[in-house]
Amino acid sequence: MYTINDYRKSYITVCFITAVIYAFVVGIHLPLLMCMTDGVIYGCILFAAGWLFQIIFRFAIPVSYTRKYRIAFIAVLAILTGLLFTGIESFAIFLFFPSSFDAFVPTLPIRVFIALLIFVIGYLFFSKNSEGVKERLADFPGKTPMDSSNTSMLSADEPSAFIPPMIDRITVRIGQKIKIIPIESIIYIKADGDYISIHTAEGKWLKEQTMNFTEDRLPAHRFVRIHRSYIVNVHQISRIERYGEKQLIVLHNNEKIKISPARYQLLRQTLGI
Repeated sequence: MYTINDYRKSYITVCFITAVIYAFVVGIHLPLLMCMTDGVIYGCILFAAGWLFQIIFRFAIPVSYTRKYRIAFIAVLAILTGLLFTGIESFAIFLFFPSSFDAFVPTLPIRVFIALLIFVIGYLFFSKNSEGVKERLADFPGKTPMDSSNTSMLSADEPSAFIPPMIDRITVRIGQKIKIIPIESIIYIKADGDYISIHTAEGKWLKEQTMNFTEDRLPAHRFVRIHRSYIVNVHQISRIERYGEKQLIVLHNNEKIKISPARYQLLRQTLGI
C-alpha cells in the first residue's frame, strides 16, 4: 500500500536521477564539478516544474475550453517552459562558474530542446488526471461520454460533454494491480494533498482525485461531506457528540471526526434528524 510520502520520495528520486543523467550527458565535455552542480540545480527545477505542471494541466486547461484556445495556451506554456528551464539553469551556472560559463553556452540549444521535451512528457502525464475525460472514462467503464438526458448542443471544436453517473465502486492502482473498492465498504474518505485517502476496515488507499469530484459521484443518501477534508459513510456513524461549540461524529470503529458548522445541517438532513 502506497502512502503520500512514498509518492513524494519516489518523485524526488526520479527528478534527481533524471537531472544527474541529463547534466552528464549534455555536459559531457564540461568540468565534473560543473556537471554535478548542474544536476542538483536541474533536479530542483524538475521538482518545482512537476508541481506546477500538475496544477496547470489539471485546473488551468479545463476540457470545456475550445480546441484552438487549448493549442495556443499549450504552445505558449511550452515556449515559457523552455525559456525558464534554460534561463534559470544558465543563471545558476553563471553564478557558480563564471570563468567556465563560455564552455556552457554551446550546449544551450540542446538544453532548450530537452526542456520542451520534458514539457511534452509532463503534459501527457499530468493531463490524464481525475478531472480529464480519459480518467473519468477509466473510473466509469462501459459508460458513454454523452448522456441523452443531460446533454446540450456543442460547437464542433468543443469536446463532448461528459456527465458520469453515481458510482458503486472506486478503483485504485497499486503498482501494476488495480484494486476495486465497493463503496459500501468505505468508512470515510479524507483529503490528502493532491490525493484522497480511502479508509475501509481492510486498510486505506490513495487515489489521485479531488474531493469535489468524489463527492459529486457518491450517492448523497449514503455519503455526506461533513468537512472540507472528510466524506463519511452515514452507515458507519455511531453517534454525534457535542463539546461546547464543537461537534464530532463517532464512527463504529471509535474514530472521531470534527463536523464543520456549515455542514452540520446537511448531515442532519441526511440522517433524518
